[in-house]
Amino acid sequence: MTPSALPTPLLKLNLVEKSFAGVPALKPINLEIKPGEVLGLIGENGAGKSTLIKLVSGVYPPDGGSIFWQGREVQFASPHDALAAGIATIHQELAYFSYLSVAENLLLSEPWPRRRWGAVDRRELHRRAREQLDRFDLDIPTDRSFHELSSAQKQEVAIARALSREAQLLILDEPTASLSEPEVRRLFSHLTRLRQAGVAILYVSHRLDEILQITDRVAVLRDGELVKLCRANETDVNQLVRDMVGRPLEQVYPHTRAAQLGPALLELDGLTRAEMFDDITVKIHAGEIVGLAGLVGAGRSEVGRAVYGLYPIDRGAMRLCGKPWSPAGPHQALRAGLVYLPEERKRQGLVLDHSLNDSISIGFSDLLLHLGLIRRQEERDRVQRAMTTYDIRATGPSQKVGTLSGGNQQKALLARWLDREPNVIILDEPTRGVDVGAKAEIHGLIDRLAGRGKAVLLISSDLPEVLGMSDRVSVMHRGTISAELRGEAMTQENAILAASGLFQLAKENS
Repeated sequence: MTPSALPTPLLKLNLVEKSFAGVPALKPINLEIKPGEVLGLIGENGAGKSTLIKLVSGVYPPDGGSIFWQGREVQFASPHDALAAGIATIHQELAYFSYLSVAENLLLSEPWPRRRWGAVDRRELHRRAREQLDRFDLDIPTDRSFHELSSAQKQEVAIARALSREAQLLILDEPTASLSEPEVRRLFSHLTRLRQAGVAILYVSHRLDEILQITDRVAVLRDGELVKLCRANETDVNQLVRDMVGRPLEQVYPHTRAAQLGPALLELDGLTRAEMFDDITVKIHAGEIVGLAGLVGAGRSEVGRAVYGLYPIDRGAMRLCGKPWSPAGPHQALRAGLVYLPEERKRQGLVLDHSLNDSISIGFSDLLLHLGLIRRQEERDRVQRAMTTYDIRATGPSQKVGTLSGGNQQKALLARWLDREPNVIILDEPTRGVDVGAKAEIHGLIDRLAGRGKAVLLISSDLPEVLGMSDRVSVMHRGTISAELRGEAMTQENAILAASGLFQLAKENS
């Protein structure tokens, strides 16, 4: 029986709404999901997706309306109540203890088996964990420390932990944000088995191609309202974009700059660091965007960090703006006109309790010193100009950066570094976890930077992004460059083959 033919919704929201300080975050909404259905939930940052998730999962009580679970009206007092009822939520940023084992993380919310004298029965603990992982065909050692797992394995353990509590509705918030293409396919195979077993899935993602591929229906939120609910096979990416942003999006990957390139601004020749990357050779000219693609763990980010001075290299040579380059640290890179945007903005780029003003000005405050003191008025003026230039939407410079949407946090990071007018810009996952509108704005900014003669190294696991934005793409496989793609060779198929180490083999067999 297809999901649409099932008579009783598993979850039903009837005119549910929520406001904060009198400002509506979610206007009265009607929505339902049936057993075995995958419902996609999309919208720009601030559209109300997170609020809806938190209402369903028991974090917030609704201000109005009713929530029905399995036909009965319910009021969840906490996430524990929702989980006990059968609703499990897996957030984009997974909650786990890095240095506990897989078994300990998996069974963290359950009573651990004990020996007669009260000590934990480790053998039984690992046996139970192994049993749960086997239910989902996960071949992950239970004694491995959690921080040693790949992003995909962490995601799989989180799903196994949720479903071990007999969850009937699984809420996934940006589940593929840090996964490579093969890992995404593996996740989708897990989800297919779950839906066949009758588990309902609320799938929240900014990746519209995934939404169309994996979901049965799509719900579109805009400014707290449900503006569209349709079957996935009756819409397309362009229509979903129009529904989300309220206007047509003409160019997601703009190319407005001239074809003529300037001199080489960044040159890497045989760059090597043991157990990270080997023999990396890349050259980027003024006015050029070069992509660096590959699977998670291939060494892409490590190359960017080494160029920025965060890692020393074992051998090889670098040149920056025509001069030998061997940075002692990031401060030297900044002074030389090289900036780096890290892949995890919340962990590596921002202090979430800091104000927006401090988060931006820290990037250029050293340029405003007079007799050892920062010229505060000039600092405030520059921050205000940056907020306007990069269209950072906030109540003001004093707002805590952690309360901004993902897209505005990312634009704040860009403002921090780009206000220095660098010559070489390394962008590591510049649009991870941001909505399609903010993504288009950031892509336009990157294109304009190259148009002004900047050299851009674009590191991304989003293949449409890295292929659509770059002039050419170097693909890494296990720490080495397995292929350089140009022109008509810049396809997703070739990028995936090269990332898997199969590109040369495929060329030989073609």
